[in-house]
Amino acid sequence: MGGIDEPPEEPLLSTFEEGYGYFTAAAVGRSLHQYVFVRKLGWAASSSVWLALDKAAETRTFVAMKILTSQATAHIVAGYSPEYNVFRKIESANPNSPGFNHCLTLRHCFTAKSAAGGHICFVTDVLSSSLANLRPPGQNRFTLPVAKRITKEILLALDYLHRECGYIHTDLKSENILVSIPEPATSQIDEYIKANPPSIYGLPLNLKLLPLPLVFSRSQPLPHVSLCGSIEDISVRLTDYSEATPADKPMREHLRQPSIIRAPEVTLRYPWTSAIDIWTVGCLLFELLAERQLLDQDTDNYSHELHLQYIVECLGPFPPEFLKDCEDRGKYFDEKGTLLHTNSDFAPTTLEDILQGLEAVDETEIPGAAAFLRRCLMLDPKLRPSAQDLLKDSWLL
Repeated sequence: MGGIDEPPEEPLLSTFEEGYGYFTAAAVGRSLHQYVFVRKLGWAASSSVWLALDKAAETRTFVAMKILTSQATAHIVAGYSPEYNVFRKIESANPNSPGFNHCLTLRHCFTAKSAAGGHICFVTDVLSSSLANLRPPGQNRFTLPVAKRITKEILLALDYLHRECGYIHTDLKSENILVSIPEPATSQIDEYIKANPPSIYGLPLNLKLLPLPLVFSRSQPLPHVSLCGSIEDISVRLTDYSEATPADKPMREHLRQPSIIRAPEVTLRYPWTSAIDIWTVGCLLFELLAERQLLDQDTDNYSHELHLQYIVECLGPFPPEFLKDCEDRGKYFDEKGTLLHTNSDFAPTTLEDILQGLEAVDETEIPGAAAFLRRCLMLDPKLRPSAQDLLKDSWLL
């Protein structure tokens, strides 16, 4: 099977043994339990996500179905991923919390079978674009009021996840923050799909090992612009709990978080806590305001040394009391806390100067934005405020 060329989507022909094992029977018009597939919304390394109709609902109801690969399913069954437990905890901890409404919740969960093995299926509400693709490239900079609104809603979700559910997200990024679709969602989705029907790559492929032809469906996420109206009234939800870890027993043996927004304590192997999610809130806010990463580098050639250099350039030297407890301090710092590895472009620049140079916010707003960013990006995680603390910051009000 591996010799057949595939479209630029999930590797449907890769096996469980190769680390994948996708559910290959999904296609527009086919059914799985009470759900009829309507459109492929997207995919990731461990799942594909589909828009589906719930035929068991009393009224016409769209849902999103995340179908895990057999490899990801095996990880959950073996206890290596708490995604199912996180969904259940979110559902039961305190639904009256304001943060509950900004966390993706579970409608239904079941297991499907395929030639690759078992596939856990998470059925949730349908959401539109992620913050990563909310607007066209080159037009994805947000006004300050909208950026504040989004940041506040992310903090509400994190406060609920941290304090009431007892989990650290660890994979907070713009791709995992999705926009809610206001009511009437069903009629809006129906109208959009009628005007923008689903499509596939080439012809279905008949394979002896599969009972149904293999259809290479194109990822077509639901856009914000056509469904949600004004961006000023945006409401977002935190999604994807596959990398979450219990706050009282975080799994510290592996590097967590996307590399270019990784908290320094993770890189330096310091005993990290939920404060790593707060670090990424700062990185996300900067991305919303400036449409670029604060610590940007080529992810294909990512360097821990360059990452730490960028942190020191814009936030200053690391506190000695923090460094002394970092397991990997000796790899990157000398006895005085000076970076061992810097390139010739080392150039300390304040957050204020960066925001001004990028024209990310108006001149009068730079001090407040920089001060809030600094709170999120405190180098010593013990001094970094919690989500609950940041929600009380006057800059957000």
